[in-house]
Order: sequence, then structure tokens, then C-alpha cells
Amino acid sequence: MPAEKPPEIKFPMHNVHLKQTYGNIKMACTLALIAPLLLYTFNNIPRKRKYRSFYSKYDPIDAFDRMMSGGYLSSCPPGSGPKKDDKKDKKKK
Repeated sequence: MPAEKPPEIKFPMHNVHLKQTYGNIKMACTLALIAPLLLYTFNNIPRKRKYRSFYSKYDPIDAFDRMMSGGYLSSCPPGSGPKKDDKKDKKKK
């Protein structure tokens, strides 16, 4: 009589650690790809828009005059700036 095969025994915990590890690696890789995209979309793009809108309207001469007249510049004491002449302003208009 030929020898019969012994019955296969199934181990319910076989390769569970390996499967969990692969799942964790997949999740880590997915998050590592998605996180920079979300940061760029929700942080960098709006910040760039704000800078663009600010500097499109920015007048450095006007800002310097405000700082000089307010006394914020130590090299320019308050009132040392150019005197505004009303006659010149009227001619420009």
C-alpha cells in the first residue's frame, strides 16, 4: 500500500507579521508621496499669491517716506525729509 500524505495543517498566524509590515510600508510610501503635494497645494501656492498681490501694489518710495516721517529710521530723524510743496502737486494734476 502506498503511503498516504499526512493532512495539511493550516496555521492561522502564518505570515501575519510580514503582511502587516507590507501594509505599513505601502501606507508610508503613499503618505510620503501625498504629504508634499498637499503642503505645496495648501501652503505654498496661497503664499505665493499673497506675495504677488502685495508686491504688485508695493511702492518702496512711499514706504520709505512713511518710515522716515514716523521716525523709524535712525539715519533720518523725523521731519528731515523733503518738504512737500503744494504748488508742485497742483501743477502735476
